[in-house]
Amino acid sequence: MIKVLPTVLGLAAALLTGTPAAASSGEPHPLTPWVRAVEAHEPTWVDIYWQTGRKICDAEVTVDGRKVDVGYPSNTGTYTSFSQSDRLEPGRVDRTAINVTAHYRKSAFAPIEATITYTNCRNDTEKSKSFRLTLPVLVQ
Repeated sequence: MIKVLPTVLGLAAALLTGTPAAASSGEPHPLTPWVRAVEAHEPTWVDIYWQTGRKICDAEVTVDGRKVDVGYPSNTGTYTSFSQSDRLEPGRVDRTAINVTAHYRKSAFAPIEATITYTNCRNDTEKSKSFRLTLPVLVQ
């Protein structure tokens, strides 16, 4: 049992640190590659938490997944943005909300892809970056 604890703690730390390449470059990135678990065939609002090393503006996030329907807040329609505004400051954490319905017949880890499009707030040059996330799907 003692040998298992460091392994579990190491796994938990790895899951919470997000993507090291994005973190070191200052680009926006999800805090973790995991989204909270949902029940199959039940529309559920979930959050993706983001951080950045450089200020970003005009952020829009879209999500796609095989066998997963995705909906967005009514005020944005075809995408989601941060809960506070479309900007994210370095050192701050904010969330984007999506409504997912996973169509699975048995419990699974559904891969989804979140794409964030943004500017650096100084010019209109738009950047885009995609991240593979995991959506746990539960079937009872």
